[in-house]
Amino acid sequence: MKPLKLTMTAFGPYKDKEVIDFTKLHEHGIFVVSGSTGAGKTTIFDAITFALYDSGSGEDREKSAFLRSDFADDTVDTEVELEFEVRGRMYRIWRKFGHDGAKAQREFYDITGGQLTPAVEKFQVRPVQAKVEELIGLTQSQFNQIVMLPQGEFQKLLTSESKHKEEIFRKIFKTERFTKMVALLQDKKKHADKLFEHAQMQQDHTIQEIKSRLPQRESVLFEVISHDAINMYQVKQALVEEREFYEEQSKEVATQYEQVKETATKLATQFSEQKIVNERIERFIERQTELVNLQQQQAEMQLQEQRLQLARKASQIEPLERDLSKAKAQLQTANAAAEKANADLQQAQQQLQEATAMHEQVQKDEPLLEAYTKNISQLEQLIPVYETIDTQRNSVAQLEQQQVKAQNLYADLQNEATQLKEQQQLQQQNVSELEQAVSKYEETYEAHATAMRHVELVKEAIKRQQHVEKLATDCTEKQQQATTAQQALQTVEQQIRSNQAAFLAAALQHGDACPVCGSTEHPAIHNRETQQVDETKLDALRQQADVKRQSYYQVQSKLEVEQAAFNDKLSVLQQQHLELEELVHYEAHLQQLTTQLANLRTQQQKLTTERTKLEQLTEQREVIQGRIEKGQAYVHDIHAQLAQEKGKLQQSEQLLLPQFTSIAQLQQALIEQQQLYQALKNAVKAAADALQQAQLQQNSSEVNQLHAVNHVTEKQHEQQLAQLAFTNALQQENFTIESYQAALVAPDVQQQIRQMLETYNKQLHTLTVQIAEDEAQLQGKQLADLTELEQQITTLNNEQDERYANMKLTKSYATQCETTYEKLEQTAEQIESYKAKLEQIEHVYDLVRGQNDAKISFERFAQIGYLEKVTHAANERLRVLSNGQYFLKSTGRKEGNAQSGLSIDVYDSNTGQTRDVKTLSGGEKFNASLSLALGMADVIQSVQGSVHIDTMFIDEGFGTLDEEALRRAIDILIDLQQTGRLIGVISHVAELKAAMPAILHVKKLKEGHSTTEILIK
Repeated sequence: MKPLKLTMTAFGPYKDKEVIDFTKLHEHGIFVVSGSTGAGKTTIFDAITFALYDSGSGEDREKSAFLRSDFADDTVDTEVELEFEVRGRMYRIWRKFGHDGAKAQREFYDITGGQLTPAVEKFQVRPVQAKVEELIGLTQSQFNQIVMLPQGEFQKLLTSESKHKEEIFRKIFKTERFTKMVALLQDKKKHADKLFEHAQMQQDHTIQEIKSRLPQRESVLFEVISHDAINMYQVKQALVEEREFYEEQSKEVATQYEQVKETATKLATQFSEQKIVNERIERFIERQTELVNLQQQQAEMQLQEQRLQLARKASQIEPLERDLSKAKAQLQTANAAAEKANADLQQAQQQLQEATAMHEQVQKDEPLLEAYTKNISQLEQLIPVYETIDTQRNSVAQLEQQQVKAQNLYADLQNEATQLKEQQQLQQQNVSELEQAVSKYEETYEAHATAMRHVELVKEAIKRQQHVEKLATDCTEKQQQATTAQQALQTVEQQIRSNQAAFLAAALQHGDACPVCGSTEHPAIHNRETQQVDETKLDALRQQADVKRQSYYQVQSKLEVEQAAFNDKLSVLQQQHLELEELVHYEAHLQQLTTQLANLRTQQQKLTTERTKLEQLTEQREVIQGRIEKGQAYVHDIHAQLAQEKGKLQQSEQLLLPQFTSIAQLQQALIEQQQLYQALKNAVKAAADALQQAQLQQNSSEVNQLHAVNHVTEKQHEQQLAQLAFTNALQQENFTIESYQAALVAPDVQQQIRQMLETYNKQLHTLTVQIAEDEAQLQGKQLADLTELEQQITTLNNEQDERYANMKLTKSYATQCETTYEKLEQTAEQIESYKAKLEQIEHVYDLVRGQNDAKISFERFAQIGYLEKVTHAANERLRVLSNGQYFLKSTGRKEGNAQSGLSIDVYDSNTGQTRDVKTLSGGEKFNASLSLALGMADVIQSVQGSVHIDTMFIDEGFGTLDEEALRRAIDILIDLQQTGRLIGVISHVAELKAAMPAILHVKKLKEGHSTTEILIK
């Protein structure tokens, strides 16, 4: 990524729109950003990072709300626009974060042929962020540690722990695939472990099921499964024996079941036949009883028949009675309607008289409507005049309030300026005192580093001495063991030789030649007893002697090497005038220096904080002073504007009428006239409407009254006709009123009587026929007692069920034995298969995740290779910057309980020692960090084609270098920009600014805000 043009609006100290054209600097390749403290040099880096990643460049500057300019007007939004180039293609990204609740916005375009094409489908946070990371190939954290090196972030890559470097390397070099491999293997291991455990649990469950599925008895099977350690072979053999037992038992139970079943079937047939005869005899007796009961009800049924005939005649007359009742009710209703019509006619006549009188009264007041209309028109014409005067009065009142508020604010600003001046003087005094207190920091730091090296040298020498002493003791023990083993071997070999001599001596005679020496004289013949010697024991002793001797030689060799190393350490101690016995004194001195250094660091941190506070107070005073000047001008403007508005108001108030001093009084008078006009108008209309309605109501009432009289006459005639028809019908059926009403029966009751008679006749006929049939069929048959036979059948059925259940149960036990045997066979095969697969996966999983002898995961192993490349590339520059003194080394130094392998130490060629990079001084640490960042950029471009480090910005750090180190750093940067990169450096160092071909100067104006300009030498 290479910036082309940066535009900032209301961003940091930049009040208005500020444009920086980086293309003017591309020709020179390297430039310095200069300016006073707080002018806004780092803000340029913040703007680039904010445009790309929607955040500032450092931990303390990440929140976008802190980046808004305090000098900008509230109507101006904070915006940043960056045009940049990646691999020959140009892009434009624009961001705006709102204030006072406004919504943030962003745009991202691809510039092709001068045309803007959206680089993403939607200008939303996630798509834009993903596209930026895809183009640049770095996240914001990686960008801040490789490309944009802000204050406080520059040395993190160098001094961070392995875990932090692992995250950086994982994103840059795409090693997360190895982590995914570990997760995949972990899932496979869990799955295999579950399968193995499930198979074992299934096997245990199958064995435990034997106790619940088979009845416990004294057998080999239950004896085997009752042991704590169960032998699967014995279990399966016992299952075979158990199955054979239950198969034999099942055959015996089946034979018994068939015998009982046959006997029970015969008795059940006999019982069923006799039960049918008993039921028919009992039913015959019941029917005879029912017939007698029905014959006794015959008289009652005849009475019901007569009642039903009278009810039928009365039902034919009942409609005429209903017609007569209806005619009487209608006549009564007609009489009531006639009375109401007469009353309504009288009321309508009274209302007409009242409406006529009201209409005549209102007609007398109707001429007043014209007078009300004239008054309303005059008042409406005065409303705009009074409104203008009221607006002028409000304006004067507001200006008077603003005048008071401005005067109070101006007084507050003056008081605040006085307080800030006093605070600035006190803060300056604190800074001076702290500067004097930390003046010995560098001297104490060097003394502390020297004391630490002395303690480490003495400790290493003591450790070597202890190791040498331990090896010497071990060497003595090994020598004794080797001597003892050799003596044991020699004893056995001597016994073998003695046995051989005895064997030869047994056959030796005087005068015969000796088979060993050839002598014929034998002055002393071997006559000692022989002992049996085991050849295997001889070989074991010989092998043991060789092992002991070899172990002794190995320890002796280590002792010589360690003794030489210890002597070298003593030589170094003598050169440094150090004594082993003085370690306690050295450690006490180191502790004292550590305490002093910690106090000085605390003072130094406090000094930095106090300086920042002093700068903030200075900036606040400048801001307050600008506000005081603006406040004074604002007070003067308010005073002049108030005098002008008061003059206008006095001229306008001369147009007011004496009876109306305010627009409220005028509006109230207008409302009163409008209400009087509307009330009179409504009264005239209401009187006319009421008169018309009363006339219509009288006409309608007259018509209704005539119609009601005619309706009464009609209903009287209808009642007379209905009465005559009802009387004739009673006479024809020989009914009196009383006998007619007694004969009336409801239709549903008539239906019930009819159905009752039909049911009675039907039952009487049916029983007579059935009794005649039963007498013929049951002749010669009698009732029999079936209780004893039923008990015998029940007993046999129970016995049959029991034997059937036993037969099925014994068969199920045999089947269960067979099923359990097959399950155990299958489960055993699964357990062996799952166990082999689990062991294989566990081995690979532990190896890849770092549970191995080296304690390094496969991902960390790959990252170590990249780190070695980075340190190798970094040492090419650190060798120049440190004049050959320091070299970075990738070590496997242990960092707590975490994995090792990514820690970085520094080798000091002057002392020949390797130590932690955190022990470097400020300038040395800056050189190492710069070299590491440049080395990282080189390796990234070599291994990843998608990442191009075309730009590098460095914020501060050069002030910690001496003159020679600064010259070498400048040479490194100049060589680097010759590769085509754009290098920007923020620095106050005069020598650095003098050596650079171009300067981006940030100037802080007296108003407080800043502006930029590019100076080409």
